[in-house]
Amino acid sequence: MAKTLVFMRTHIISQGVISEFLKLKNSVDFDCILFVDNNKNILTGNFDNPIQCLDFFGGHVKNIKCFLFNEKIFNSLGLPYYAKRNKNKSFAEIMWYCADYMFFAVKKYFPEYDYYWQLEYDVFCNGNSYQPFFNRYNGLNSDLIITGTDKVNANSQWYWVKKTDWIYKKVQLYGSFFPIVRLSSTAIDFLFKRRLEIAEVFSQVSANKKNRWIHCELFVPTELLNNGFSAAKLNEPLRFLPNYDLNEDRIFENPDNKIYHPVKGNYEASLDAMRNKIKKLEKFRVSIWGYRLGIFLYKK
Repeated sequence: MAKTLVFMRTHIISQGVISEFLKLKNSVDFDCILFVDNNKNILTGNFDNPIQCLDFFGGHVKNIKCFLFNEKIFNSLGLPYYAKRNKNKSFAEIMWYCADYMFFAVKKYFPEYDYYWQLEYDVFCNGNSYQPFFNRYNGLNSDLIITGTDKVNANSQWYWVKKTDWIYKKVQLYGSFFPIVRLSSTAIDFLFKRRLEIAEVFSQVSANKKNRWIHCELFVPTELLNNGFSAAKLNEPLRFLPNYDLNEDRIFENPDNKIYHPVKGNYEASLDAMRNKIKKLEKFRVSIWGYRLGIFLYKK
């Protein structure tokens, strides 16, 4: 039987995220890790080793195997920071723009697996177990399992196709969707090598704003399917739930064992915090040479 690792990638720690990871971990036979973007130290401690078994919520949740990813580990991979605007951007931006980078990091620290699943933190299984989901794909030996793998025209209106003809000329393009992805070990190694090779080319053309670094949802299927790798479609509808905030407290609403994405972030709380800040603003108006100027001071 193929050895498989599943990692759930998150940049937040909440009751919803941890409960969903526990559901995943407790319902499958695979090894599971929580991949934490810890660059802003959302988890604090003396973490000399990025692989840690941690307790959460005052010890009520124990022994969660975590991979604490940060910019130092990213830099050790030698990958470029290129993102949407074709020049070095923030670490946070590459975390969503180049989601395939996470596979490279996990493979470096957990090299002994045949297949690697990546689930984003805002994926929700509306049932008690992920096992029915994985049972649908366990028998496949495809190098790539992902939503999409549809052919895309070079003149497509799909945003990620634009400005990529500096590298993709006379190549069949493929699109995909990245919330849930499985890659084989050999596919990860190939993609890592290709990212580094293409980075050398892009460094010569990146000054031209008409050129763009390749987004993962275009890069991964296009590279694999044009280079002899096999792919299978993820036959999940990935339904959207616009009216539920499942990141905070994920619930079962008529359990149907289907996969949902994205769960809604806690935007209402963010808006309330902003409203409170606005209430604390005091506005002063002064007149200089006939012009009225508004000055806002934040009242702590």
